[in-house]
Amino acid sequence: MKSYVHAVISSTLAWTGNVYDLVLLTFAYPFMEKLFGLNFFQLTILFSLGLVGRVIGAMIFGRIADIKGRKIVNIIATTGYSVFQIIFAFSSVYALLLLIRSVQGIFMGAQWTSGTVLAIEQAPKQKVQLVNSIVQAGYALGYALTGVTFTVMSNYMDSIEGYRIFMLTGSLPLVLVPYIYFKVNENFTPKIESRKVSIKEYFPFFIRAVISMSGMFIAYLSIFSIYPDFAECFARFPAYYVGLLMAVANGIQGTSYIIFGKLSYRLSVFRLIYVGIAFMIFSAFLAMPLVSAMVSLPIMSAGVFIYAFANGFWPLISGIAASSVPPEVRAFLTGTAYNIGAVAGGIVSALIGGIIEAFGMASLPYFVDGIEFMSMLAVFYSMFTWPRKVAVEA
Repeated sequence: MKSYVHAVISSTLAWTGNVYDLVLLTFAYPFMEKLFGLNFFQLTILFSLGLVGRVIGAMIFGRIADIKGRKIVNIIATTGYSVFQIIFAFSSVYALLLLIRSVQGIFMGAQWTSGTVLAIEQAPKQKVQLVNSIVQAGYALGYALTGVTFTVMSNYMDSIEGYRIFMLTGSLPLVLVPYIYFKVNENFTPKIESRKVSIKEYFPFFIRAVISMSGMFIAYLSIFSIYPDFAECFARFPAYYVGLLMAVANGIQGTSYIIFGKLSYRLSVFRLIYVGIAFMIFSAFLAMPLVSAMVSLPIMSAGVFIYAFANGFWPLISGIAASSVPPEVRAFLTGTAYNIGAVAGGIVSALIGGIIEAFGMASLPYFVDGIEFMSMLAVFYSMFTWPRKVAVEA
């Protein structure tokens, strides 16, 4: 087996576990309301703190990864977010949950920052976009697995024991740590001393990466962070179907990442992104219908599936960003931009929780569809104005 394959497998699975732990919480909202007496706004704040922690983790560990290497940071990060998931499962005090979630988020940010770059740098140059798409497919796989787990365990979560077992499944990525340590090779030579690279030189790329990632996260989390509850409470989808819906949607999303990655070798990367943006806007109005006649399981499910496939261009953005900056600042700039975008999505997710508390679930499509449209405009702007002198395939 080629050495880079181990880097791709481990980074993909570590990212899968990362996202699994991030979104596992959203499936537990109704049970945490009953078991711990928390309201929806408090729960969305809890979710958002994980995203805030990611930025801190990306900034701190991104610099460490650029100096000490990607592999050691990936090991520390995967261990960290898994261990704190165990601690989270046995905690019930809200203030403590907030603290644990924040620290866990730091390790989550460290994992994406190190793991993605590790896989990209190990891959042959002609396969960079495809490898990046495969690694990012871990996002969809992680979300899909939460849906599968919820489908299996939803009938057992009314008890504290069932809830804890559900949350403890998020510690399984610990089994990846020995694999990363023994099987992943990294030919890392820190270049900070030999070549001074100013981060300011790459600010135009950084700010556009932040805008595009913020737009993607805001759009994605505006729908997917609340969709299990929206579909069940507003559209009256059966609980078992909600888990199945999210699992299938994210399976589609993961597949689309790889399809878009392969298409990027034949078609313009930027044109693929523009097409994806158009379909994301269209499908959002199906998934979150403004007209009551469209509130049905077939129409909304179709919207979710189209939406999941349309955002398959997302990894292309991170690939463009990574290829636009040198290795000396790559982990820091790409990881920080990605996770700032995640925070933006988390803030909007928390605001949506407040909207639900203030205006009810029925008001959500009016807010979310508007957010989707504005977010996609931001992504379009950042990509349309991206400096084209960069060889994005490198």
